[in-house]
Amino acid sequence: MLGCFSILLVDGCAVKNETIAKANRVDSSLIKIKLQQRSTFDFPNDGVSFSNKFLAARLNGVVRENDSTFMLVVTAENRPINSSPWYAFKVWATKRKNVYLKLSYPDDKHRYDPKISNNGITWKNVVAVAKNKDKTEATFKLSVGPDTLLVAAQELASSTSAYQWMDSITRKNALAKEIIGYSINQKPILALNTKSSDGKKIVVVLSRQHPPETTGYIAMEKFVATLLSDTEQARKFRSEYELVVIPMVNPDGVDEGNWRHSFAGVDLNRDWIDFKQPETKAIRDYLLAKVKKQDAKVYFAIDFHSTYDDVLYTNEDRTTTNSPGLVGKWIEGLHQFEGKKQTPVRASGNGGNVSKAWFGRVLNAEALTYEVGDQTARTYIDQKVTKVAEVLMELLSLKLKD
Repeated sequence: MLGCFSILLVDGCAVKNETIAKANRVDSSLIKIKLQQRSTFDFPNDGVSFSNKFLAARLNGVVRENDSTFMLVVTAENRPINSSPWYAFKVWATKRKNVYLKLSYPDDKHRYDPKISNNGITWKNVVAVAKNKDKTEATFKLSVGPDTLLVAAQELASSTSAYQWMDSITRKNALAKEIIGYSINQKPILALNTKSSDGKKIVVVLSRQHPPETTGYIAMEKFVATLLSDTEQARKFRSEYELVVIPMVNPDGVDEGNWRHSFAGVDLNRDWIDFKQPETKAIRDYLLAKVKKQDAKVYFAIDFHSTYDDVLYTNEDRTTTNSPGLVGKWIEGLHQFEGKKQTPVRASGNGGNVSKAWFGRVLNAEALTYEVGDQTARTYIDQKVTKVAEVLMELLSLKLKD
């Protein structure tokens, strides 16, 4: 039986949410990707069904190979694309049985071994996954029955769950929340900010430019929670620095189950020079207006992403930023915590078209991209991110004394 097992994840369920999308009609001419056909794929003779009718799902087709084996076709939203084959679907059966599911990527290679959940909250890894030689197929066995089982490349975090998280931390921490723009599909781009400082010194946090990158999103939530905690260090930080958080940059891509792009078929983290997309333009305009109105400076900016393994992408060092050397010292603090197995650091030019380059080039901020590994243990993510948030607050506190 297909049911709404999680109000955070499932499209069409009743969700009480303070954030409501804009009512204007969507300009379909701006949509440059091929949208999925949202369907329930029923195989009544076998008593097995599949569905992609929920937010963040991706399943482009199902082919029955025999009474226990089903091929699940997964394709990208458009091309060219940085291949990151995301999938998410539901499966259930009229009675308990074992099935073999074969993920098939006609033009790509398998990346994410599946995770399963029966409630959308707790997840387990599928351990035995067999790939063919060129990794265009990945097969695994599941026990399915009348209770709906969710299968996904990574834990799900749709725009709805992000908006609910924003509503929750806004109430808990007395934050300001503002709609700063809308996506192509008229979903709100929200910014949250603390209100305890004079607004002259700003720290910015971004995430979810790329839809499948949920480990980065998990890290962002923990990072923000640490900065908003009730410790003496965090209260002192917030009294001196305004924290600005934009947690869901690409809600359309996330909810469509895209591999990389927005509804425009664009990698938003390659639009930080031209700003042709409404999502990135909204963030640029909001931050520039805030800095001007408050006569403020951005001291630190971090953009959370995910990739195969943990890595930090930094700008080239400059002595003329608003807080020279901050990123380098922040990385030293992380490496001290990590010990021998340290996160690699890769510097790149400040003239690039990604967010960190724009923060450095235009806002003169110390900035970086924090890529969290796909398989990094979730408990270790929490530990590392808590530590680096504390290191940041300590370094910014020391700067006030300089």
